[in-house]
Amino acid sequence: MVLAANVALATLALTPADALALDALVSAASLALFAVAAAALGRDPIALRLGLGEGRLSYARVAIGALGVIALSHAAEGMLEWSGATSPGLARFDEALAGLPLSRIVFPLFALAIGSACGEELLFRGLLQRGLAPVLGRSMAIAVAAVAFGAAHGDLAHAAAAALLGLYLGVLADAADSIRAAILAHAANNALALLEVTTELHIPEGAGVTPLAIVASLTLACVALGSVLHSIRVDPVLQSPPGAAD
Repeated sequence: MVLAANVALATLALTPADALALDALVSAASLALFAVAAAALGRDPIALRLGLGEGRLSYARVAIGALGVIALSHAAEGMLEWSGATSPGLARFDEALAGLPLSRIVFPLFALAIGSACGEELLFRGLLQRGLAPVLGRSMAIAVAAVAFGAAHGDLAHAAAAALLGLYLGVLADAADSIRAAILAHAANNALALLEVTTELHIPEGAGVTPLAIVASLTLACVALGSVLHSIRVDPVLQSPPGAAD
């Protein structure tokens, strides 16, 4: 499906932003279809198997978790910049979307924020993490899903940053016992990243500013996640699978 879509895309005269968005949407749809099809093979209802229920986090806690993901994403971006690492995937994202007028932002925003968040969370936090938790334990399932999530992003620099975010999203999904919180946090982070690039809003740079921004972002991410975990009095390293106490 992805190969056929890529061949079709090559024949269309698309702007770089639309091509990037369409590519992301096709990939997200493929991941979502695979996750749903695989979940349908099990004995549990698809919604339960993939963690599509309401979950146990309040809207306020989900918002705090999303803030933490955004802060961690900025920390990872700062670490890549500070280390001098380059990412072709992130470079393509920046080049395609830089200066994109607001009148043309709807499709990229939908595809790269909502589409990618839904497809990736269904597969990695839904099918993979929840499927592995009863076998490996919750902590190992979170770690394996995060590594797979990172590997799916291609180049080493992008993969490392994505894996770090995957750990955070995995803990958030585990705490909620639902992937809804992870989908919302993932979508919010992607949407903000897109808006920052299109509006050419850049965090101040410099040898002293970047490390300070990294520390501040990491601190905010830890405080946000700690608040979420404290609210439900859940130890994130417990090894019982989600729903075991039901």
